[in-house]
Amino acid sequence: MHFFVNKGMGHSNSGVEHAQFYRAARFKESNLPFKYIFTDYLPQLHQHMSEWQIAENDVIGLYDFFLSDDPMQYLRDGEAFQHTYHEDVLYDTKGVHRLVIRQTTGNFKATTYKKRFYDSSTSREINVDHRVILKNGQHQMSWHYLGTGNHKRMVNIHLNHFYEDDYFFATYEALLLFFYQQLERVFHHNVYFIDRGSDNEEVLVQLKSQQINLKIVAIIHAAHFVSKQGGHLLWNNHYQYLFDHLDQIDAVVVSTMLQKQDILKQLAFLGNTNISDKLYAIPVGGVDRVPKARRLSGDAIRFVTASRLHAEKNISHIILALAQLQANGISATLTIYGSGADEQNIRRLIYDEQMTGSVKINGLSQNLSEELQAYDAFVSASYSEGFGLTYVEAMAQGLPIVSYQNSYGAQTLIRPNENGILVPITDDKDKNVAALARAMRRLLTVYDTLSIGQQNVAKAFTNQQISTAWEKLVGDLR
Repeated sequence: MHFFVNKGMGHSNSGVEHAQFYRAARFKESNLPFKYIFTDYLPQLHQHMSEWQIAENDVIGLYDFFLSDDPMQYLRDGEAFQHTYHEDVLYDTKGVHRLVIRQTTGNFKATTYKKRFYDSSTSREINVDHRVILKNGQHQMSWHYLGTGNHKRMVNIHLNHFYEDDYFFATYEALLLFFYQQLERVFHHNVYFIDRGSDNEEVLVQLKSQQINLKIVAIIHAAHFVSKQGGHLLWNNHYQYLFDHLDQIDAVVVSTMLQKQDILKQLAFLGNTNISDKLYAIPVGGVDRVPKARRLSGDAIRFVTASRLHAEKNISHIILALAQLQANGISATLTIYGSGADEQNIRRLIYDEQMTGSVKINGLSQNLSEELQAYDAFVSASYSEGFGLTYVEAMAQGLPIVSYQNSYGAQTLIRPNENGILVPITDDKDKNVAALARAMRRLLTVYDTLSIGQQNVAKAFTNQQISTAWEKLVGDLR
């Protein structure tokens, strides 16, 4: 079985989850069996699976599995009983949040006890999750939390009536190890594609070191490298464990040839020259068909962007660049798709710049490719993109693209003056915004050329080619 390993998914997802969804579609095309694995406690998992049209029998949720009436049937068919999510909150006489009782979307209920304590780092009292009990009839899981925020961890985990036996795990890592041991009992010739979670990676490497016949494929979704200091390379924290244990990893997948070449050079600097055979570059998005060329369709050019609304996506740069276009008499609009923590700041900027009539936020779209048909050009202001799935969705509609020259997505998917315009990045935000505005303005003069060029670029990123690349990797692992 091929397992796509992640911590979770939700109503709004990052590029990691969208890359998984896309890979699943390619595996289905190639008749390669697969299942998603989600290891986080996700009370609304099945609702979100339905929103993203993920079949129940394509998913193994760690908590659904351990609390199932029939774990073997669950592994085969998925969750048979889904529920509508509901929660009740209990407050004490001082209005402090003390207890939450949830009907999860799976077949179990959850009770979370809260604890209030003084946090010396913030000099205030905070309310945190303290104890959790999950229950489905006789099947029960419970644990305590230690720490808060990024230091929060599960301890003293009890699993009751799993195959009629009771278990105790001192740590989450011990529970995770037990979970994968159960999967290895049922499924055979397993390949684990690790998309997120160094804890998953550590446990699977531990299992493999016990002479269990499994394969590990590490997926790199973002910039892997931070800097070079003396004779040392500083890796992105998410990938430190991977690079420390390359000998236990059967394949490493990046989404662009540029990133593959960088990794080979960096590892050669460390004296590791034996990685090339296990390093693959496979795009995490592609097109069904080569798009038709487009023409500008109205008086105002309609720009569009789509991403998580987080500060690192620099949506504010696009708004400010659009303001410069309008100040120079160019009629243009911007539509923003996405949701996230930076949304209120973006709305405030739109208001402050008096652009409420020309810039709008359309929220999260679960069918972005079709939505993009209504626009003329795509804009991105992110300084870093491991790949950039939204570039591909713009490509699929024949939209020319204006983007900062980020690594690695923009430099792979945008060919200057063929299907888009790349804007060099400096340390000066104002200069970057001005350069972005100039590129958006220049787009008007070369629009037809770029849209025709998008057809040529799209031919290198077809779904069929990408399916074939995954088939080759799977074949190489046999």
